Amino acid sequence: MKTLEIGSKDNPTFRKLKQLLTSKGIKDEKSFFLMGEKLIEEFLQKPHPDFKIKNVVTFEGQELPLLDSQIKLKKELFNELDVLGTHYPMLVLEHKDLNEFNFQEQPVGLEVISPLGDPKNLGALARSALAFGASKLILTHDSCHPFLPHTIKSSAGAILNLPVYLGKIKLNQIPMVGFNVALDLEGEKIRDFKWNKNLRLFIGEEGPGIDLTPDQKRKIQFVSIPMNSMIESLNATVSASIAMWEWRSST
Repeated sequence: MKTLEIGSKDNPTFRKLKQLLTSKGIKDEKSFFLMGEKLIEEFLQKPHPDFKIKNVVTFEGQELPLLDSQIKLKKELFNELDVLGTHYPMLVLEHKDLNEFNFQEQPVGLEVISPLGDPKNLGALARSALAFGASKLILTHDSCHPFLPHTIKSSAGAILNLPVYLGKIKLNQIPMVGFNVALDLEGEKIRDFKWNKNLRLFIGEEGPGIDLTPDQKRKIQFVSIPMNSMIESLNATVSASIAMWEWRSST
């Protein structure tokens, strides 16, 4: 087995690897880290056709002999990349460019539109979307990259098995085509709401909520989740999960 040993953070290969901890680096290199023994074992048992193993990154005293070559780092350098604290060798996977979504087409199934910039929240949303049968996860211009380490971990790998598209525009620029739904405290109670089999569910960012234009608001259905008056609002991924469960239960 051929091993590239790296002991300096100035090494160009290490610098490229470190870029994979950022959305820009993942996009530029068309590669991302898969971290964690469980997720790696699951991937190896059932490889995904959209992702190919590019590199194996290990550290002194550890090996993962999957390829004819691997990258072995000094432990302190490996720790800089191991942002999840797995202490386990990691894979670098190649990925295809994400398809751009066409908002002019009618929705098919449950299409979830997300501007979430927090990787952990996006991962949790993806996990629920896959669990409740969403047909697509569509990321707006403000969203973080779906293949960041914390996104993959918080999704328990679900983000790798869900059709993900890039919206490339902001939430308040999306044309209202077909049946569209958003959550709002002033909306119709969720238990009384009549769900459509094919719809787009708009998710709001944490804090600001859903930023829509007056014209968009006239063309979207608002749904509310009743809750204790002591609570002002739910986490975006929690409320979205409730909505997706209700959609799944009624269609």
